[in-house]
Amino acid sequence: MSTDLWYYLGITPAGALAVLISTVTVYFVFGAVLRLWGQRLWSSPRSLDLAVVTVLGAIVGRATMGHVPTLAGGLVALGTLAGLELVFRGLRRLPLPPLPQLPGGQRGRAVVLAVDGRVRTDSLTHYGLTMPVLWSSMRQAGISHPSQVALAVLEPNGRISVLRAGQPIHPRALMGIKGAHVVQEQLREAGHLHTAPLHPDDAGPSGGSAPVASPTQETSKE
Repeated sequence: MSTDLWYYLGITPAGALAVLISTVTVYFVFGAVLRLWGQRLWSSPRSLDLAVVTVLGAIVGRATMGHVPTLAGGLVALGTLAGLELVFRGLRRLPLPPLPQLPGGQRGRAVVLAVDGRVRTDSLTHYGLTMPVLWSSMRQAGISHPSQVALAVLEPNGRISVLRAGQPIHPRALMGIKGAHVVQEQLREAGHLHTAPLHPDDAGPSGGSAPVASPTQETSKE
């Protein structure tokens, strides 16, 4: 009986190695899929999109468990995922040079949907969004008229952020947005850009400007 029980709960060394390799492979593949299409999937979750995400999750879970899913195999997979997360979290804290941008490297960054009350319909279409979806987010931000919108942004996690007109926008608030230098000029022309000198709280440790790149500098590096 103990042999039968071990068959359902345990795992062999070769099986554990297979689960480890499968988990690492699926981790990188699934991460790449989310990097490429995650923003579009979460921006406007339709029934088909949710079904695709559900199927992907089922495939990932089954692929990491090996030929026969067991308790030990699940623990190996969970331990591998936790280890990968710890490793990459540690790497993100290191002062490593930025990796070169690959084709399509702009994916996964914030996207402007509206500037100064003018909606970018091409961005809505590209990310599968509609005007009702955009207006739903604007209503939640207390917007009742397009002229009240200074900037609407689709964030990398699929949420829509709305900045109201009448509240000056600091250039650093545009960091991580595609085409930030162009958006900055549009906001300046519309009078929505913060142009006052830096507050002392924004100064760096030495009293100068904080060591944070402006949107123009950030875009020029790409």
